[in-house]
Amino acid sequence: MNLDHLQRIAETIAREAGRKLAEQAPGLREIEFLSRSDVKLQADRESEELIRARLAEETDYPVYGEELGGDAGLTGRYEPYWVVDPLDGTYNYLRGNPSCAVSIGLMRGETPVLGVIHDFTARQCYTAIVAGSLHCNGKPVRPDWAETKDQAVLATGFPAGMDTSPERMEAFIARVAPYKKVRMTGSAALAMAYVAAGIFDVYFEESIRLWDVAAGLALVQAAGGSVRMQPCRSGKPLAYDVWAGKGSFLGDD
Repeated sequence: MNLDHLQRIAETIAREAGRKLAEQAPGLREIEFLSRSDVKLQADRESEELIRARLAEETDYPVYGEELGGDAGLTGRYEPYWVVDPLDGTYNYLRGNPSCAVSIGLMRGETPVLGVIHDFTARQCYTAIVAGSLHCNGKPVRPDWAETKDQAVLATGFPAGMDTSPERMEAFIARVAPYKKVRMTGSAALAMAYVAAGIFDVYFEESIRLWDVAAGLALVQAAGGSVRMQPCRSGKPLAYDVWAGKGSFLGDD
């Protein structure tokens, strides 16, 4: 398995999908599903169809994507597979908020191998192989994380599957309160890319889906950070409580 070659494939495809999304062709913002806490657009589906078709042309690995699914049992095996979020930050995209991205990760079981997160609005493409280093648009990136929590920025969010009962929200507030600042971008993929790059210091979300974080896990580890991923209490498939960032911030929070 030539990881450099696979990373180039993923980057090329992510950029291609990003160009399609950035063009904002008629119909892409058409709503295909809407609930109290979630929305799906034609853009999500068309982007994933493009990514899947291109990955199938270039590799033989199976794909698990947010829109078209796949074999959830791949997380329990050790064969390589792609994890795709074709448009992370869908509601941002719908409202014209630029915080959205294309995310493509390669994993073995629950272990990240490489990741590509393409911020198609800012034209910044973050790439990394876990055993290598982090790059943005081909240039090396080395994060300068804060030394202490009271100087650190924590990125988080309220994903669609999160338990927002008063008891859970109280626990959530207790976890994030020690940090100097808390930021919500509306895109888990971009939040993790920003952690890897040192714009933020740590990322935490409960009940986040694997497709949202697969590529970001690889970026953070390649940048020298640590990750902690645990199946969430709800038992939903491919849903995890995730911490990622500077290792000393990932203790018993």
